[in-house]
Amino acid sequence: MYHKESNTPARVRSQNLNVELAKVKYIFSDKTGTLTKNIMKLKHCSIAGELYPEGSQNKMINNSINHSTKNYILEFLRIMSICHTVIPEKSKLTDEIVYNASSPDEQALVIGSQQFGFTFHTRCPTSVTITALYGEETYEILNIIEFTNSRKRMSVIVRTPDGQVKLFCKGADTGIIKRLSKSGEKYKNQTLMHLNDFARSGYRTLCFAYKNIPESFYNKWKDEYLNASAVLIDRESAKNKVAEKIEKKLMLIGATAIENKLQDNVPKTIQALMCAAIKVWILTGDKEETALNIGLSTTLITQDSSIIIFNESNLTDLRHAINQKMYNLDLKVETINCTLIICGRFLKHALSSDLKMKFLKLCFNCKSVICYRISPTQKAEIVDLVTKYTNEVTLAIGDGANDVPMLHKASIGVGVVGLDGLQAYNASDYSICQFNYLLKLLFVHGAWNYEKITKMIYFYHYKTVVFNSLQLWFAIYSGWSGQVLFDRWNIFTYKSCTLVIVCFKAGLHIQSWSFIVHLAIWVSILLWISFIIIYDELKNILMHFTVFININEIIFRSPIFWITILLTTSVVLLLDIIIITIQRTLSNDMTNNNIKKNGILEKL
Repeated sequence: MYHKESNTPARVRSQNLNVELAKVKYIFSDKTGTLTKNIMKLKHCSIAGELYPEGSQNKMINNSINHSTKNYILEFLRIMSICHTVIPEKSKLTDEIVYNASSPDEQALVIGSQQFGFTFHTRCPTSVTITALYGEETYEILNIIEFTNSRKRMSVIVRTPDGQVKLFCKGADTGIIKRLSKSGEKYKNQTLMHLNDFARSGYRTLCFAYKNIPESFYNKWKDEYLNASAVLIDRESAKNKVAEKIEKKLMLIGATAIENKLQDNVPKTIQALMCAAIKVWILTGDKEETALNIGLSTTLITQDSSIIIFNESNLTDLRHAINQKMYNLDLKVETINCTLIICGRFLKHALSSDLKMKFLKLCFNCKSVICYRISPTQKAEIVDLVTKYTNEVTLAIGDGANDVPMLHKASIGVGVVGLDGLQAYNASDYSICQFNYLLKLLFVHGAWNYEKITKMIYFYHYKTVVFNSLQLWFAIYSGWSGQVLFDRWNIFTYKSCTLVIVCFKAGLHIQSWSFIVHLAIWVSILLWISFIIIYDELKNILMHFTVFININEIIFRSPIFWITILLTTSVVLLLDIIIITIQRTLSNDMTNNNIKKNGILEKL
């Protein structure tokens, strides 16, 4: 599980959970950065109702000069190159600009704006400078209202080169559409249509809006925002309330589609997990169409799967829909092969009312679940409910700071090392670099640890039975005289070192032969023989409590001892060797037959 490209190995922080890896029944996964590469690229733009697909740079540049929507196009490109927190750096070797961004979305937008003639190249503490179509433009940064998961948008208030105060805003459609003015809805319907098309193609979407702010209104608002920023208790909530006063009556001018490709072998990984009877839940903040697309592309939704979608507008309709689905589920057993899709807004009602148990039962009966438009708090709540009500081992996997609550609520938290920082990496029990490493983590390390623990328990009981049986037999032989068969040193060494037969038997069944395994088997045998020799040599020192004298002469010179060791070992292990040989032969035959069948099918 070593990632060569980033030179990052897997990390284990909770070794006591190794056995639990083999008992995972539910996996809760984030989407962006966990299932995807988090390397984003601007693909399409929608500006003033006009679609600009990939490769239409010349069309957009020409329209920005002599088209009726040229002002909207220029404003759109300005928002792309100004509304962010990216820091530019010039490479000393090539003089190219390198962008350092906290979010891959912002980096993709800044790089994408360069294709249309707008280059962001300088950031100062109070201003930014861009190269536009008609030369350089410097904007004074008055305020930055940062993106949060509850707001789902970020805004930048700037003073333009001509002295006007403007607010540039970008974010999710749910965070912007409801804040438009009546005149700002001019391109709303066409933009939403393009957004849905982008989402159905699996792209991440962002809306762009702006507004002109009167100087007097801004000065009054600025004081309120400054006071909210100084609040000691619940500062974020206070700042958000003040921000909402200025983030309203916006003018919608467009949207973008950003590509974020899946990581390697994600569909195969999810398929293997589901074949192992592990239920996979995807928890994402994206739109419904994007969530549905990711379910299809990851094979979480297959061709023979039925889909249950809850998009009712109120609690009464949601209750009726859940009751109806539960009734159908009781009638049809085959509907267990289905995927349930629900929005975070409706999920809030389903988990906070009398519907909770019915809804959870419905989710448990589905093969997979996709929750979209949900917050980090809802992610944690879902994981916590499933963990408590099923009493099963749950695993949560994510890569960002918004996934940390979910990782803490799950039985096992797995952090993916990505581009969104190291918060999830540091807060997890295990950390990996790729989603497909889950297969090795669960099916190799988890399964082998589980198997070794069970064999250790069996061996412990076997060792106890053997030891006590000898004591009982000797008691009968000695007429229940109370004579001790083994003294304390022999008993101690017996419990510390394993027997010859047990060592070899354990070696036959261990799949991961390594230096440590060899060391454990051969050294334990040598330690037992060495103890007998040393123990006999120290008989004069240990005479005050020993009951054995001249052990070397009695044991090592006796042919019966050697014949018994060789014969007993051979007979006992022969049965195991025969069983293992038959199992491996049958397994190889089945594998070869499957390969031949697949080859014939491919030829047909």
